[in-house]
Amino acid sequence: MNLPKAFWLLWFGQTASRLGTLAPAFLVLYLEDNGLVAPGTTPLVVGLFGAGVVLSGLVGGAVADLIGPRRTIVAAQPVAAVMALLFALADHVVVLCALSLITGFLSSVDRPAGAGLISSIVPKEQFSKAYSLFLVGFNIGMSLSPVLSGFLLEVSPTALFVVWAASSLVYAALVFAVPADPPPVRGSDRPTGLPAALRSSARDIAEPFRTPVLVAFLLLTFLLACVYLQVNSALPLDMRGSGLTSGNIGFVLAVNAVLSILLLPLVPRLVGGMRAHVPLILAAGFMALGFGANVFAHSMISFTLATVVWTLGEVLWAPMSATFIADRAPAGRIGTYQGSYFFAWNAAFVIGGPAGLALAHTRGYGALWMSVLALGLAVALGFALLPRLAGFGAGSGSGATPRTPTDTTTLTPETR
Repeated sequence: MNLPKAFWLLWFGQTASRLGTLAPAFLVLYLEDNGLVAPGTTPLVVGLFGAGVVLSGLVGGAVADLIGPRRTIVAAQPVAAVMALLFALADHVVVLCALSLITGFLSSVDRPAGAGLISSIVPKEQFSKAYSLFLVGFNIGMSLSPVLSGFLLEVSPTALFVVWAASSLVYAALVFAVPADPPPVRGSDRPTGLPAALRSSARDIAEPFRTPVLVAFLLLTFLLACVYLQVNSALPLDMRGSGLTSGNIGFVLAVNAVLSILLLPLVPRLVGGMRAHVPLILAAGFMALGFGANVFAHSMISFTLATVVWTLGEVLWAPMSATFIADRAPAGRIGTYQGSYFFAWNAAFVIGGPAGLALAHTRGYGALWMSVLALGLAVALGFALLPRLAGFGAGSGSGATPRTPTDTTTLTPETR
């Protein structure tokens, strides 16, 4: 791939980090297997982890713009390593709750910074290709992480946290080798004192929520995440209720992981020539139809076919949504704008998953999947209306770097 060495350092670092990071599901198993928390306290621990993830989007993006994306990643990972090791030693519920919040935050604080770092490493016209490959690494790490965690939980539970800490340090070391962050774009306008810098960052965090097209985009992102994140809550339970074994469920979800890894690098070329909102419409439509098709699924084959459909939506959505918001971020604020996206998406962890389970328990899974279908199609319609809103044109954000005459809103297959 014709991408600079600095990108591949970031790629391998993030992949190693995701491979070693302990997923909340295995954190729950560790806590309950070792009798560290009562069963009634487990939802609180998981909820605090999720709250940390939600907070990390806004804060991580603002910090990346304030001190630089490279510095943000390098600074966060050693702290994450220390917190992981403390988890292995902690046995008091209050300490475990505090560590859950902090590690949830640190597990995702690098994501807006990663997107911002890519935008400074690669030319603007290669962002979609680079970010697609970046997500391949993310998916590889996240796909292998449960396998590694399950093995370590059986062999040596403490090793879960040692591996987590080691992977964080590897990430920091590789990104440390990336060239230093470029000077701030805003030059003399950049605040010097800490109070002024914090006030400026707070204003920057709010900025995406003042642009009509981005407000609509972020709201639609949240709603689409409520559809997609049923994969972490209602979908496995529905499959189990339909008679699938744990192995069958693992196979179905593995199909999603394998297809994502294979198809993500192809997305920028496939959508070349499309207007910016068209891939978003297609992504929402595929997700709606895929999850909605679960209403007819009662076997491993039918659940797998439905998974193939919503996976097509996922692989379209991930790189093209990041590209959509990066194209509209003012110069020097890409991290903050990407942070607003991760905030909107991660908020669905807190709301979408529980709401889906509540609907399934009260009305049945059929009602859930039909509701998900309707919501997904409504989101697709919302994306179709985006061009009517102010700020739709790429690079239209305040302070955005103007595009050259040949740098159009959509990217041709050749430049990708």
